[in-house]
Amino acid sequence: MSKTAKPETLGIPELAAALADANDLTKARAKAILDGLRDEIVNALLADKRVNMFGLGTFEVRATKEKMGRNPKTGESIKIPAGRKAVFKAAKGLKDQL
Repeated sequence: MSKTAKPETLGIPELAAALADANDLTKARAKAILDGLRDEIVNALLADKRVNMFGLGTFEVRATKEKMGRNPKTGESIKIPAGRKAVFKAAKGLKDQL
């Protein structure tokens, strides 16, 4: 049984560096832009809005139903309450490239 290698993870610092290099910005300015973008997406989701980023995909909040689950340690049935979750749906163009 072979394990697949974990893909490289890019965080805000790495994305900011790439954005700065591609757009003649300082890394600090690029990081501020990314931080602002993140904050705006979070605020929109908290206000029950969808965020569509053309070519990338859509972020939205979806309701989850109450359901029954199982405690993996004890096997005991537990009730999982209804809630809300943030979801991302990739755009068709991105899916096609993958």
